[in-house]
Amino acid sequence: LVGMAAGDTKTFTTQLVGQKDDEKGDVEIVVKAVKERELPTADDSFAKLASEFDTLDELKADFAERLGRLKKMEQGAQARDLLLEKLLADLDIPVPDEIVLDEVNHHLEGEGRMEDAEHRAEVDGQVRSSIKSDFLLDAIVKTEDVQVSEIELTEYLIRTSQRYGMGPEQFAQELQKAGQIGQVVAEVTRAKALATVLGRVSVVDKSGKTIELEELRPAAAAPTAPVSE
Repeated sequence: LVGMAAGDTKTFTTQLVGQKDDEKGDVEIVVKAVKERELPTADDSFAKLASEFDTLDELKADFAERLGRLKKMEQGAQARDLLLEKLLADLDIPVPDEIVLDEVNHHLEGEGRMEDAEHRAEVDGQVRSSIKSDFLLDAIVKTEDVQVSEIELTEYLIRTSQRYGMGPEQFAQELQKAGQIGQVVAEVTRAKALATVLGRVSVVDKSGKTIELEELRPAAAAPTAPVSE
């Protein structure tokens, strides 16, 4: 359609769908009209209309701050993943074969691919890595006495429930029905443990510039009762 004007006609051959999906057919396109969308002028009036700011400069500054924060969070997530990968590579963490076998069989049975040897090997590697990660983070939790507060768990529920299009209370109820509250607490605690370790290392970008990752480090929250499973 690129370069066509109103009144132009173009014919092309394409694969058909439905009952004749094994055949090709000619499709004719007639351009009846071409419309160009006019964007509003970027000025203070636009800023007032499109945001809570009174001036365009304020809107630009807020946009730049948000982008900077997003970039830092992405860098932090990458640093966190690389740190965990490094720890797992440097440490010899034995994993009981029977646990791995049970997990792999359960996964393959759910997919209906019990006889797929190649896929079994792939899943085996993923399961071993996941269990090693859990063992490592659980050890850090125990050594550092990491505990999750009600506030931290609530923040996690709010963030996660949004991804499922649910309210935090409804999401928590569904987790409780499924008996997954303990699993969620463990997940949040492990994430906090990894963030604790990340806060003790120096993170630099490709240019050698130090990256401050305060957003990913455990905040010094007010004393609250830890969450019990």
